[in-house]
Amino acid sequence: MQKRIDWVDKARFYGIFWIAFGHTTYFSPEILIKYAYSFHLALFWFIAGFVFNPKFKMTPAQVFLRNIYRYIIPYFFFGVLIYIYSLIILTSHRPNFFTYFTNLLIVKENQFTTPLWFLPALFFVSTLYDYILRFSKAKYIFFSIFIFCILVGLQVEAISSSLKLFEETQVFWLEAVRSYLVLFFWGVTAGFLWFGFGYFFKSSKFFNTLLNNFLKIKRYKILFLFLLLTINIALFLLFDEFDIFNGSFLSGFLGYIVTFSGIFFWLYVSNITKNNKFMLYLGKNTLTIFTIHEAIFYFFQRVNEFFFYHFGFPDLFITRKKLFVEQCISGFSLTTISLIFSIFIILLLNKYCYIFLGKMPGQKVFMNKHN
Repeated sequence: MQKRIDWVDKARFYGIFWIAFGHTTYFSPEILIKYAYSFHLALFWFIAGFVFNPKFKMTPAQVFLRNIYRYIIPYFFFGVLIYIYSLIILTSHRPNFFTYFTNLLIVKENQFTTPLWFLPALFFVSTLYDYILRFSKAKYIFFSIFIFCILVGLQVEAISSSLKLFEETQVFWLEAVRSYLVLFFWGVTAGFLWFGFGYFFKSSKFFNTLLNNFLKIKRYKILFLFLLLTINIALFLLFDEFDIFNGSFLSGFLGYIVTFSGIFFWLYVSNITKNNKFMLYLGKNTLTIFTIHEAIFYFFQRVNEFFFYHFGFPDLFITRKKLFVEQCISGFSLTTISLIFSIFIILLLNKYCYIFLGKMPGQKVFMNKHN
């Protein structure tokens, strides 16, 4: 069991690394940003589904309240935390209190809060999966949800195009839907699909055995890893306009192959790499990193800007770099530095704000035991 937990935590680490890197758009090569978007969110959803265990011994109301505690309380906690941070660090364009918290209530982005949408989306998906599996035959549910996601995704894409007619609207709910809720529904639709794939691979005896045998391939592992990487990159380059998060994946079968190749490549990497305390610790605390990494990016941009203008330090994170190598150095270094810095925030929040992080009673003991 411990080996399986370590493997999952390493996969989460790789997932959060590429999610953070995918948000360094201004500093990183476009091709690598596209590569990150081809699988990183799906990898997170897949892992969430793979570790998902329906709570059939609990009543539906208890499941609902449990998921409120796990996902919605952290959503508002980090929303308040980022609001306070914005007031401190932004010298201009500080957020308006009413606008900020209204946006938070309707899952509309403010500055630094874009990643927060994942928490209510995960609440919605995991709760509904629990209810559906409770009242349905599991052997039919995956196929049904798969078809449902395709149909909804196509409709969301059509709705998005239609809403362009309302770009200048002042009607509150239309403005909210146009500006963000379509993006949220795309995320939920993707979540249903890839969360379902993860759960299906865990709950199906055949696919679970297939996945375990795939991950246990140790002979010539470097050669096999290179083969997987070659397949993943080749597929990505063939369909480099593919993006899990823009809705187009729902209308193109080849998109699934691109994303699956990325998921299984990084799952295999997670399985063959040695345990590392840094990776495991961040893998266990991806919720915090997911929600605050954009705020950390801005902090280091401001620090770099201060030292650049006052002491002549190199411009690392201020202006866009021209050369591919420079962009790689800038994007990967910003991601790595932010992940390292996030450890201090994680330690602080785990110690003093544990109740707001969505971890159930007993998890703290487990985490301390294995850290």
